[in-house]
Amino acid sequence: MNRNLVFFLLGRVALLNGLMLVIPLICAYIWQEAGGLLYFGPAIAATVGIGAVLSWLGRNHKRQLGVAEGAWYMACIWLLLGGIGMIPYILSGTLGGLDAFFESIAAWTTTGISCFAADHSTVPQSLLLWHSMMEWLGGLTFIVLLIAVIPQVNGRFGLTLTVRRNVSFSPLVSRMEQTARRIGIIYTGITFFSAALYWLAGLSLPQALIQALRTVSTSGGNSFFSFMAYNNPALELAGAVTMLLASGNFLLYWKGVTYQSIRNLFQDQEMRAFLALTGAAGLIVSVHLWYQGLYSLADSLRFGFFQVISFISTSGLVSAAFPLWPEFDQFILFILAFVGGCIGSLTGGIRIMRLIILLKMAVHEMRRILHPHMVVSLKLNGIPVEMKVISQVLSYFFLFMMVFFISMIILSLAGITPLQSMGLAIGCLSSVGATASLFGVTDFLSLPAWMKVYCSFLMILGRLEIFSFLIVVQMGLQSLHRQW
Repeated sequence: MNRNLVFFLLGRVALLNGLMLVIPLICAYIWQEAGGLLYFGPAIAATVGIGAVLSWLGRNHKRQLGVAEGAWYMACIWLLLGGIGMIPYILSGTLGGLDAFFESIAAWTTTGISCFAADHSTVPQSLLLWHSMMEWLGGLTFIVLLIAVIPQVNGRFGLTLTVRRNVSFSPLVSRMEQTARRIGIIYTGITFFSAALYWLAGLSLPQALIQALRTVSTSGGNSFFSFMAYNNPALELAGAVTMLLASGNFLLYWKGVTYQSIRNLFQDQEMRAFLALTGAAGLIVSVHLWYQGLYSLADSLRFGFFQVISFISTSGLVSAAFPLWPEFDQFILFILAFVGGCIGSLTGGIRIMRLIILLKMAVHEMRRILHPHMVVSLKLNGIPVEMKVISQVLSYFFLFMMVFFISMIILSLAGITPLQSMGLAIGCLSSVGATASLFGVTDFLSLPAWMKVYCSFLMILGRLEIFSFLIVVQMGLQSLHRQW
């Protein structure tokens, strides 16, 4: 493995984040926060210093990213970002070491859980801005890794089934940087579009921009912004539109911008399935809420569809007191958190395309039982699905479920109920922290230290798509075996 390339890429990320830290520092000065320089100044110096050292160590790097380098880069980048993000929290005295790391990882992985209390009056505004920036930058980091790096590590895991041959996945660093820039432009464009929607819905321009950062990244949560406090259908519509956009395949957006056409977006089988599932689940939840007499028909449709979109997009935004909803509706939301959005989106979860492939495999196996000599080709968007992709989907589904059940057992050691351990496990693994509050876990600051460490591991594992972590573990075991 070429460590120089890993050092170089990590150094670039650190330098970029050092530059980003200047923004909350300037805002702290404008807002006349006395301690802004004390906790952002050293953070900038440390981050830039780390970036410079890593860039120097990787100065003689090769130009092509291999499987080993990609896996190590993906594993290290979240730890590096977690370390960078926690510095202002510690220096400001807002959070202790482990709590600050947990808060930082939750923000970078866009999980939407927080150690901060509901009342943020004692937290400097510049730190809240930095938290929102981490969420947005974490979403950008994930989508770039998803499209530029993960295909080199895990295979293309179905991306080519949506874009055919119009997008190439190259291991060359220069080509990956070009891909990252294009995806970054689309991501930024959606952010400004979301900010405009929030502004038109009644938020001030700074509030609209900050809320757009949280919504586009699918970080959400109820810790820093509550739709319930505003009770504004226009705001909820702006949030729902943004969450739907964040749940779509960014490669299809790229293709649509390139060819100046959105026709292919709605011809995509995965996108149609995602919209159909969202519509069906929203209708079922809304009708049941109305049937139970919780809301009027209009409010049932309003709250039901918003929360369905919130959970399937793994955003976790809150517009209603869903922990008080009937168990039927709660479990639908819980299942949607498993599913997630499209394969090239910002969402967590298993993803729609993998579920389509699993469903088609089950149907084909039933046909083979009835007709043993029948030759069946599994196709998606008219493209035959390779056995390698099918094998990866099966493996990923098994590993995802195995990690979920093991995590349930481990988290239950803290004395929480089985439902709470389920909600917290899938919340961290699918980056939708609202599933924890769905079953009553709301105070993360009081969690045992070992539980915060394990939840941080789960949040990173979910963003690594599991396979990358296993590659790193395998390489580590092989290295130990050679030494012995």
